[in-house]
Amino acid sequence: MRRFLYQIKGKTKVNFVSVPNSVKPSFKMAATQEPDVNEMFDLLPTPGGNNSGKPARKALVSKLKASTPGRHTEAFGKGDTFRKIFFPNCKSAPYEGNTSIIGLDNKWWSDFSTAVLCQAMYNLTSDLRKQLKKDNINNAVKGKNSDLKKHCMAFYAKVFSETYIKTPYNSIQSKKSAKAEYISALTSDAWITAKRAVASEGMWTDAAWELYHHWVKLHLLGASNGEIDGIIKQLSDKKLMIPPEVGAGKWTSYTAWMNPTAITWQDIQGDAAKGILKSETMPSYGPYGRPSSMKEENSFEFTANGQPGKGYRNTGGSGGHGGSCFTGDTKVLMANGSLLPIRSVEVGDEVFTLQGPRRVAVISMPTRKKRHLYSLNGFSFRFTETHPFVTPAGLSGGGMDSAAHAFTAVSPRKLANLVPTLSRLGIVKMEEGSIIMSLQDKQPHPTAVYLVEEHPLQKPESEEDLLYDLILEPTKDGFPNYVVGDDSILVLVASEVPRIEVAPFAAITILKALQEAADQIERQPLPVNRGEPPSRVPHVFHVFSPTKALVSNVDALTTILKTKQAESCDVSDMLSVFVKEDTASEQTSYRRELGDAYDQIAAVHGEEIDAVVDLGSRSMGQEEDDKNPLLLSVSLLDIIFHDLPKHSPGKRLAVNIEARTAEDKTDKAWCEESNDKISSHFARHFRQVFYFENVDKDDEGLIDLRFQVHDTEKSQPLPYTARVIVPCEFEHNYRMFEAILLEEGDQEIGLLRFDVRFLSTNAKQEEQRRSETWKDADKQAYALALGKCYGEYLTKELPNLRGHGLVPVAKRSWFKCSCFNA
Repeated sequence: MRRFLYQIKGKTKVNFVSVPNSVKPSFKMAATQEPDVNEMFDLLPTPGGNNSGKPARKALVSKLKASTPGRHTEAFGKGDTFRKIFFPNCKSAPYEGNTSIIGLDNKWWSDFSTAVLCQAMYNLTSDLRKQLKKDNINNAVKGKNSDLKKHCMAFYAKVFSETYIKTPYNSIQSKKSAKAEYISALTSDAWITAKRAVASEGMWTDAAWELYHHWVKLHLLGASNGEIDGIIKQLSDKKLMIPPEVGAGKWTSYTAWMNPTAITWQDIQGDAAKGILKSETMPSYGPYGRPSSMKEENSFEFTANGQPGKGYRNTGGSGGHGGSCFTGDTKVLMANGSLLPIRSVEVGDEVFTLQGPRRVAVISMPTRKKRHLYSLNGFSFRFTETHPFVTPAGLSGGGMDSAAHAFTAVSPRKLANLVPTLSRLGIVKMEEGSIIMSLQDKQPHPTAVYLVEEHPLQKPESEEDLLYDLILEPTKDGFPNYVVGDDSILVLVASEVPRIEVAPFAAITILKALQEAADQIERQPLPVNRGEPPSRVPHVFHVFSPTKALVSNVDALTTILKTKQAESCDVSDMLSVFVKEDTASEQTSYRRELGDAYDQIAAVHGEEIDAVVDLGSRSMGQEEDDKNPLLLSVSLLDIIFHDLPKHSPGKRLAVNIEARTAEDKTDKAWCEESNDKISSHFARHFRQVFYFENVDKDDEGLIDLRFQVHDTEKSQPLPYTARVIVPCEFEHNYRMFEAILLEEGDQEIGLLRFDVRFLSTNAKQEEQRRSETWKDADKQAYALALGKCYGEYLTKELPNLRGHGLVPVAKRSWFKCSCFNA
């Protein structure tokens, strides 16, 4: 036993305390004129969530919800307030009335509420998310939390005085006397020596927490912040360790009592999810006369022009710096064997391809801006970081293995974002050791890359210099590759266009939609994606999605399922939608707006359409079953990575799905990647259906779906997770979701796409029988029908861009639109 002797000269006696080596030294105040100060001095709540911090934080969250600004607009009369829409059960929490002590005005709270609600919308929605400004939202929430921390001390002290130290604090007769006695004890040599001894033993692990509560108690006893800062300096001068976060001038911002220490969307998701995700039937006042359903309608309204969240939503187009291109002096191998600078190639000229001569349908000519260019192996021609070069595997297809990548580019991620269908064939980074295909005697030969050089913009080069890319007339298999180079080498390259061959049914759907809506699309200028992940680029086709057409035409598609009425189609004939004929001049031209539309729909919805057609045998309409509850059914479709995943490149993945309800009903499913679909590093395909027998529908409830990605080979979890709150009520019993895939719980790295339905036992059995006979002919018929519905939907909705919160953009001028002879 080692003894420590500590003494404090009190009013009547001196206390001595002995402690063993294994126990940290204790301290007792001497008797005072205010005996309750002794108890108050000793009381210290448990770090983190305590019976003062918890109600204080709950009051702050309640104040946030109550501060939700704005009102839903209606055609006639006043709509509900957004507070009622998103927080219908919001009631004032204990101590919420004391939040006025914080000193932040109503506008500040409204702005904070708006930012947190928009953060919840980003994390919970699928359609609106693509238009929300994630960084702006997160920065606003972070800034508001920073403000709150600077102002919360007095509020926490008030709650602390009415909870944890209520009895001794209220029993004190003279706050002035109590303050003096408290300061005397706190600054005594005995107490300081005791604490220094504990610290030297490495046992004062909660120093910041303990000292902060001493400062708070002094505040409650009437000490000013300046007085407390002086006491802190006095203690520091006596060599007491003062953690910097509770040091002079900083301690008022200490908020470890808030657990978690920041108020974010996760604090409101349980209450707000239903209102955020709710679909509304929208009346049609135009000539088409058919009402439509809008997913996440309340969220779109909250962020519309004139509404609280408008500043966090991007409703305009995205221009960017252009796509994959070459400098104007790059040579192109023409059909007659000559080499022509790409700047001199004209629409209608015939170029060499491995499939034979093909005419140039369109020439992309964006300006360089500030982009860096690249060259390889010392050759003179230069290109952008996203231009796809063909590899040996690109002549026969690609896949997941590194040796089977069909394309190589300096920036595979940006290229995959621009043209997702290319990633289905595999894209590998162009670097030393990469293999490209050169042309020798008009035959392809593998050629190694041993040098990739980067060339920043330098004088006399200009940001306004034009770059060039060719798009050739399509064949039945899509758009052919062409050959570029200089006088030393010729190499095979691809155009920056979707690969129709990798998703033929998606191509059929999109081409059919373009046929139906061609005239309307050509009249409507469209924003374009230029290298950002499709999910992050706001443009018209994020709002006008094929699944909306699917839901609004469920009866027609159901008829196709039952009758299997097949419309004949020839993809090569459908590709003629891109060619416009002028009978008077006997000339044809490339329909640029339709080409752009195909690119955008394929980039944003290509994988989605492909998955919907693959699983077209599934039931859509809800079958009522009075005897049995409707069961939850989930179709896990795809994982789309924004970048090359560092924990799983080339590995086969599986996903563990867990469903939970508010009544604690749970069920799990295990899903491995599909063997029938070609996956890539960026796009992983599952296409499997699961029925959760233990989770049924509750119209008033929510279902918590959690996804954990695993390495199938090693049977171990990877640090990739997703979580979505799913409402139990949505139109036509069908809803497509895109969950944010997080790495290590906080870093957004991709999307996990799935759909949800509630099925009766009969509907489940019927779709299982139908899936057994769902063949390519059925998929083709379904793809055509979906394309027709989607085209009709676009024809109806495109004239009303502003009604959907989108701003039309000016037509772009960086395409040659010359005609070529038929």
